[in-house]
Amino acid sequence: MIKALVIVPYEGLYEMMKEIQQEVKDFQLDIEIGNLYEGVAVAKEAENNGYHVIISRGGTASLIQEAVSIPVIDIQVTGYDVLRIITLVKGFSRKSAIVGFSNITQGAATICKILDLDIKTLTISKDTEVKEILTNLKKHGYEVIIGDVVTVQTAKQLGLTGVLITSGKEAIMDALEEAKRSYRIFSQLQQDVSLFQSILDCNEQPIGVFNIEEKLVYRNERFNQEFHWMIVENSNEIKKLIQETALTKEKQTRTIHINQSFWNITACLQDGAIALFFEKNHSNQSAVQDGEREAKNAIEFRTSASYVSVSGKSEPIQKVLKQIEQYSVNDKAVWISGEKGNGKELAAHAIYAKRNNLYDPFIVLHGELLRTGRLKDFIVEDFFQKYANGVIYLKNIDHLSADIQKELFDIIKNDNPAKIKWLVSSESNLEEKVKSGTFDRELYQTLGQQKIYLPPLRERREDIEDLVHVFISELHPKYGNGVVGTRPDALAELADYDWPGNVEQLKQVIEQLFKQTSSYYIEKEAVAAVLARLEQPEKKDDALTPIDLNGTLEEIEKQVITKVLEEEGLNQSKAAKRLGINRSTLWRKLK
Repeated sequence: MIKALVIVPYEGLYEMMKEIQQEVKDFQLDIEIGNLYEGVAVAKEAENNGYHVIISRGGTASLIQEAVSIPVIDIQVTGYDVLRIITLVKGFSRKSAIVGFSNITQGAATICKILDLDIKTLTISKDTEVKEILTNLKKHGYEVIIGDVVTVQTAKQLGLTGVLITSGKEAIMDALEEAKRSYRIFSQLQQDVSLFQSILDCNEQPIGVFNIEEKLVYRNERFNQEFHWMIVENSNEIKKLIQETALTKEKQTRTIHINQSFWNITACLQDGAIALFFEKNHSNQSAVQDGEREAKNAIEFRTSASYVSVSGKSEPIQKVLKQIEQYSVNDKAVWISGEKGNGKELAAHAIYAKRNNLYDPFIVLHGELLRTGRLKDFIVEDFFQKYANGVIYLKNIDHLSADIQKELFDIIKNDNPAKIKWLVSSESNLEEKVKSGTFDRELYQTLGQQKIYLPPLRERREDIEDLVHVFISELHPKYGNGVVGTRPDALAELADYDWPGNVEQLKQVIEQLFKQTSSYYIEKEAVAAVLARLEQPEKKDDALTPIDLNGTLEEIEKQVITKVLEEEGLNQSKAAKRLGINRSTLWRKLK
């Protein structure tokens, strides 16, 4: 029996490996999610746990090969995988390019040539080249980038649409055959090597040690209790601290927000590594939430990786894109208005990405959750001075009470030399509220000198096709199925719908259709069925409708999940939270 650890860089490949795990007989397969250096850390620990072979993909597999002594098998990207993604990208109306290591680009270039497709192909030799290449492509009007995980992540950071080339079952089965051959050759060479011999587990202070490449190489037990190491390793502020410490060779101390808390972090250069000592800053704590929008906290620190670019070819959205470009050349406040779910935060983030470098924070204040006196607390805590280099996005400013409106205007009027950069949004046109006296006129005039209006989706239906392709490309890394597009009549069905929930509702519907589609294309009948459910009026006695208990436990469970999902308007996050499970579990139970 071959004991193999499979390290996959995205969730969809994880789900596919779980299915194959049930089919193979010669392997004990353990599966972990980890990309690039995260995958390397997992692989290093695996050496001490008796694994005979490691299976991974692309750049992650290459890095693991350099870090461990046991055989590492690369899940190759096949021509079939490339062809499937290129078929999806054909539906985009924007310029596309393929960027990746030679194992991706060689086959991709040949397929593009055979199909006579105008898709530029560029080969990299190391992951550090990606940002410069993508920046140059962006300058030349390229908007859609196809590649491996590192390429897609960098594309998103630069405000481009990233499309991941996912691996199919054929490539995985080939890798397992190669693993068998490698095991026979290298099984006698496996060694017990312990790379982590001295971690300071007894220290109550979290300690992490990074190398010059900003990779976490040691962490003590307290560090593990306080953080998920990936959050720390991927923190732009931590990376900047490491870089400055390595450059100056002097001790550095910073206050950085991690895992819903502020930490005083001291960095020291020792023997070519940077040791970070963490101490919780109890005097400046603010309740924050790092991802879930439903959270009942007034402030969030957002990351660029969680955003997609503003997309569409309609005249209204092109006007919005021009305004984003125009307003990004200065630091004046921008007021973004539009209906709920229509991408106001995407527009705000696009301005932030163009104005700022990736190390500067993007901070969201939720207007509906701010309480009287909270802004004054921020002043006492020197919050605005501490994050003056970033952008503060005040979401739903129209929900502010009269008292908080006054507090906010006082802050803006008495702004310090480190000027705060404000972006604000509202669901309604505030002209009427200003006229009626329910919104402060001076505050509106101060923050509303530069305005962007996002029209509802029903007024720019020609954008729906492009949005559908964007959402499908985003779902591939998450679920990993074979959907590459929609049938023309299915797309027409989507375009005819009025979308009261706007872009966010369209995204939820596409995710539902993506998950339930077993073929390559979403069909009209599936679209019609989902939209029909959206049109059904809410029934007060739905909760009293009994579940059919005549089926199996699995069938009854699926009925319950489906019912809750429909009651939550196909919002998986809300349904999963209500059921007390995570979204991946919800999806697996619906399969």
